[in-house]
Amino acid sequence: MGDNGFTASALHQTAEQFHILVDSVEEYAIYMLDPDGIVVTWNTGAQKIKGYTAQEIIGKNFACFYTADDVAAGKPQRNLLEAARRGHVRDQGVRIRKDGSTFEAEVVITVLRDARGNIRGYSKVTRDITDQVRSRESEAEKIAALKASRAKDDFLAALSHELRTPLTPALAAVSYMEENAQKLPQEFVEDVQLIKRNVKLQARLIDDLLDLTRITRGKLRLDVEICDTHAVIRNAIEIAGSAIASKKLKVSTKFKAKEYHISADCIRLQQVFWNLINNAVKFTAPGGEIAIRTFNDDRGRFHFEITDNGIGIEPERLASLFTPFEQADASVTRQFGGLGLGLAISKHLVALHHGSIEAESRGRSFGATFKVTLDTVPEGAAKAERHSRGRKPPAKALQILLVEDHKDTRRMLSRLLTHFGHEVLAADNVRSALKIIASEERELDVLLCDIGLPDGSGYEVISQAKRKQPIKAVALTGFGTEEDLRRSKKAGFDFHLVKPIDLHELQIVLDKVAV
Repeated sequence: MGDNGFTASALHQTAEQFHILVDSVEEYAIYMLDPDGIVVTWNTGAQKIKGYTAQEIIGKNFACFYTADDVAAGKPQRNLLEAARRGHVRDQGVRIRKDGSTFEAEVVITVLRDARGNIRGYSKVTRDITDQVRSRESEAEKIAALKASRAKDDFLAALSHELRTPLTPALAAVSYMEENAQKLPQEFVEDVQLIKRNVKLQARLIDDLLDLTRITRGKLRLDVEICDTHAVIRNAIEIAGSAIASKKLKVSTKFKAKEYHISADCIRLQQVFWNLINNAVKFTAPGGEIAIRTFNDDRGRFHFEITDNGIGIEPERLASLFTPFEQADASVTRQFGGLGLGLAISKHLVALHHGSIEAESRGRSFGATFKVTLDTVPEGAAKAERHSRGRKPPAKALQILLVEDHKDTRRMLSRLLTHFGHEVLAADNVRSALKIIASEERELDVLLCDIGLPDGSGYEVISQAKRKQPIKAVALTGFGTEEDLRRSKKAGFDFHLVKPIDLHELQIVLDKVAV
């Protein structure tokens, strides 16, 4: 009798402790349902998660926690039937709080049976997983955005490759003519230089979209040297010459800066000045005026200013002027065209040169002024740079295997390399390149190889070539993303030149190989 009393007391105490334990859990809604789904118990966690007090909810059907659509579809009853059939059921979905707000719930419903197997009710445990679901959705969105970004980058890289490849033979030919200008009639010398600048600028414009990707990733590279900014500005004006002439614009220049040498990427700097000149030309009416001036401040910094009497800019739009894909307004885009990339890229390029760029305008019809400020280098450093550029290392004849499927590029490069004293073997695909590598008795010095080939890739060629002999390899390709550079280096290429290939740059690389 005493034992039975002790057992009953112990069981009662255990049950009470269990009730206290369940009631103290705030992270989970733990409650009981009768066989019909009526709420019969309610813990603190349930009140916290769902908003009902025990007095408010006990005696009501648990279907009130489901959305109207779920109730209409019979989901509450279906969950009970499934729990009865399987012993328990797990569910995840939207549930409703007392105040009508919703949350994402993870639910476990377990059937409770007596010794004879009859259903006595159900236990239900609910957890609010809204934050976890949002986190997963956010992560999924990030992954989707990353995939979309990669797909865009792949498309832009492929487009860039297709657009740049035809420029290579043109640039190679005009570079050769420039180096042999003494053989040309004098009236053609300036034309050759003009063609070269325009081909290189066309390649740079093709790169604008890729530049934007590189800029946002912090991967834009600069080829820094000492630049004569006055010469760079004159080149930019000359490139815009036909557009200036067609609109009969009056362009005045006042180059007052006595310190005008900049440590910079000259091509990128020309890109900035051309963008600003092109903008002035675009937004100035026929017969209008553009004034360009340079000067030094009391710190010796170089200042470039370009002022036009064109359509002007509303003051409230000046802040977004350097934002990618932004124009002054939609009507400007329709009337004057353009993607709105030039100023955004120019701002980033100037920032990379540790300078500043700004715009001023009194408003519509009052024209606009753009200002660029850059640090200069001492004249002594500029003279030393020019002197070092004048010294060329002695050329060495090289045995070169050129692998290029673009017929005009292959023909032009073969002819020019041969003219410079190198012996050139040419192939237009992987199969013919590997055949030359396998059969050539004399060791090759250099492999100049395109990456995209009709029957494979340049990676296959470099892999086989380096197995056979210690050859230097240069990738010649229209693909120039950071991933392309990383991959070519990993494959074994020593240098990576992006089309259109600058003949001078190629000669520098070959000189390095020949040492």
